[in-house]
Amino acid sequence: MGSRIKESPGSPFEVYMEVVHSGTAGSGPEVRRSFPDTYTDQETLQTIPKFCFPFNMDSMTVGQVGQNFTFVLTDIESKQRFGFCRLSSGAHSCHCILSYLPWFEVFYKLLNILADYTTKGQDSQWRELLESLHTLNIPDPGVPVHLSVHLFFTVPDPRELPSIPENRNLTEYFVAVDVNNMLHLYASMLYERRILISCSKLSTLTACVHGAAAMLYPMYWQHVYIPVLPQHLIDYCCAPMPYLIGVHSSLMEKVRGMALDDVVLLNVDTNTLETPFDDLQSLPNDVVSSLKNRLRKVSSTTGDGVARAFLKAQAALFGSYRNALHIEPEEPITFSEETFITHRSSTMRQFLQNAIQLQFFKQFIDGRLELLNSGEGFSDQFEEEINMGEYAGSDKTYQWLFTVKKGSGAILNTVKTKANPAMKTVYKFAKDHAKMGIKEVKSRLKQKELTENGFSEDPGSTHLPSTQSKDSLTWDQRRPITVHFGQTEQSRSPRPPRPQRPPPPHPSKLQRSTLPARPPRPLVPKRPRSNIGIEGSPEHYVRPTRHYTVFLCEDSSGDELSQDDDSIAAFPEHFLLSAPFEWPKQYRSLKEAELVEEGCLP
Repeated sequence: MGSRIKESPGSPFEVYMEVVHSGTAGSGPEVRRSFPDTYTDQETLQTIPKFCFPFNMDSMTVGQVGQNFTFVLTDIESKQRFGFCRLSSGAHSCHCILSYLPWFEVFYKLLNILADYTTKGQDSQWRELLESLHTLNIPDPGVPVHLSVHLFFTVPDPRELPSIPENRNLTEYFVAVDVNNMLHLYASMLYERRILISCSKLSTLTACVHGAAAMLYPMYWQHVYIPVLPQHLIDYCCAPMPYLIGVHSSLMEKVRGMALDDVVLLNVDTNTLETPFDDLQSLPNDVVSSLKNRLRKVSSTTGDGVARAFLKAQAALFGSYRNALHIEPEEPITFSEETFITHRSSTMRQFLQNAIQLQFFKQFIDGRLELLNSGEGFSDQFEEEINMGEYAGSDKTYQWLFTVKKGSGAILNTVKTKANPAMKTVYKFAKDHAKMGIKEVKSRLKQKELTENGFSEDPGSTHLPSTQSKDSLTWDQRRPITVHFGQTEQSRSPRPPRPQRPPPPHPSKLQRSTLPARPPRPLVPKRPRSNIGIEGSPEHYVRPTRHYTVFLCEDSSGDELSQDDDSIAAFPEHFLLSAPFEWPKQYRSLKEAELVEEGCLP
């Protein structure tokens, strides 16, 4: 994703060096000692001393002693190596440790301990501490490490936003530079200008450069990046390409004498910014206004408020990149610049038209596409901010990830197994939502099927199919007990007596539209067989012939009633039975059935 931080370096640091400078005219820095002794990269050994004293030695004051600062070297893979330094002994000695890990607070603390061991002549403790750190397997973020009595720390988590006061770079940057100048510098970086930052204090100088660059997250500055410029590289200030360079104030007299065209200059000592551009005015007004308000609200607070304010601005500007991802089955995912630009407002389109040409944005998109097409997946603070905020491209349930899944199933299958925990959480969230939708559909289909087969949703009236053979049971035995009207009291299992109720009125006096709601009557002996065909076998359960809702009582006249008929609306649900129905050969009333049983009717 364009990051210039190397993943999984072999050791916490490459080399430690103690460099001295006599301060006399014509003399240069010299290496007093280094660790490990087996380090053989001669180019690095020759380069480090030149960065240890990035100022005019004649102008150096005693107040600079004890300062920590950082320079950066770039390897052949464009990955950054950080040179953490500490000045000692009247600015004539510098302790430096080179590492791929941006552990600023950890290495600054280590350098203070090493400088103290050197001053006290405790060489054995000095070597023991370096050996224990150099051979340490790099722990996971958040793991506490205890190397000695004096050095213990928690492994920094690069996925977290920098916070104040824990992050030294952001803290010094926010204290030294006011909000307006921070906004102008941020806009200048968005347009990839040539930027110079000057300061008389080395620790503040490099902190401001690192702090300003960190506000581009999740993008990374892709051009010349020199947090502190050594004297032998001063001509870089005239370079035609974009750069972000920190210059000690003792060298600014030389720099200003050079041809500096179209350069943005921030003087941290005076808190003034010079720029020939209107970059801040070119940004969308709503984004700038919102960012300014957030920075002013958190000006006296701690935590990640400052970093999150810039993150929200980045999400507002670039979060819609998701909408421009084009996904075709069996084809690599691509990014459409035209789609990215045209779907935004007119003011935003002007900025995005320039943004697609920016190197840090191109690297960001290429990195996202590489992770998607390789199946590794990704999730970071930027993606989370887009999902939580009301930005273009944001959605509630990772809809854009569903789109990726729809077009590239193989990619998401790989993501499930290879992604980090954060990405797995994203996938699981989306997957759970899909499962909930499927379960809901299945539940509705099942309810519909039960209704079509004559089974009520009410647990009290649901009848499961019988597991016994249809031929081994009589018709009455196969019927549910609620319709065993033909059984006698002796043939049924004992039941507790039910409360008696008054006899019902005569059928002739009942009106269908005025039937009162009443509880079901107890079963009576000699009730004829019902003409409703209810079969408990699975065959009848899955293939009903016809379905009716009927009203059953002792005075049934055979009228077929629909459950939505107003004439039975006052009756409780247990009076109604939905069941498979087969037309009888001859329908008889209850009185006719009694006469048939007595032999009075054929």
